[in-house]
This record gives sequence, structure tokens and C-alpha cells, in this order.
Amino acid sequence: MYDRYYDQVEVGDTAIYGGVQVSEEYINRFADLTGDHHPLHVDPEFAARSRYGQRIAHGFLVLSLSAGMFPMDPAAVVAFYGMDGVRFVKPTFIGDTLRVRLTVTDKTDKTVGGVVQTALEMVNQRDDVVAVATMRILVARSPARAEVVA
Repeated sequence: MYDRYYDQVEVGDTAIYGGVQVSEEYINRFADLTGDHHPLHVDPEFAARSRYGQRIAHGFLVLSLSAGMFPMDPAAVVAFYGMDGVRFVKPTFIGDTLRVRLTVTDKTDKTVGGVVQTALEMVNQRDDVVAVATMRILVARSPARAEVVA
């Protein structure tokens, strides 16, 4: 998706990337990094008594893992433009393997190229959607096309 130039991306394009297993170490390190030590994430006894029956990954950890899953060509990607509609719809547990599914839902022309909007879905090994968001990335026009437009 973001390994192509703006004029090479079409609404409806879909791709699945990744395969990252969520580990106890990831959760503990994320808690230390962010300071979010909520017991649902870091206390096995507390989490065992919760509605989930076990520790769950931080929602922001799940979302953050998506950033490293899909390719971003530095020549094509100009800037992260924003994210809306973030929802954590199912828990992610230690041992779950996550992938990210991106679908292009809109394109908005800009001088440099345009904003590519994607529906982002984080899915686990059972293909259950665990998190969703609308992501926007400012993407450059291909160099050959930029010369024609300029």
C-alpha cells in the first residue's frame, strides 16, 4: 500500500501484512515504556479474576505493532497524516499472532501527491478483528508523473 506512489494506488486495493506474536515481554516492555501498568496488562492474578480470565495486551500496543507490519517506501511516504475511529473490539492475549489488513477507501489530491486513506484492521490468528482505525498517509506522486504535473 505505502510502498507505491500516490498515482499507483487505487481505491479498493487490499493487502494483508505481518505475523507478529504478542509476547509477555512485549506487554511488560510496553508497560514500562508508557507507564501504563494497569493490572489487566501486568498482573496475572488480577487479570485471571477479570472478564478476560487472563492478561490482555494494551490496545495501543496492538495498534503500534501495526506500524511495523506494512511496508513504507521512504521515497513514496511523505508523512503520517492522521488516524480516526480507533476502536479495540476484541482483546489480544499473550501468544496471539497479529496481522494488519489495509484497504484503500479514499484518495485526496494534494500538491505533492495526495492523502491515501485506508481502513486498518488488526486481525489475530483466527482472523478475528481485534482493532480498527481509519489511517491517512500523505504519499508522493511518482517521479515520472510529478514531472508531467509540475
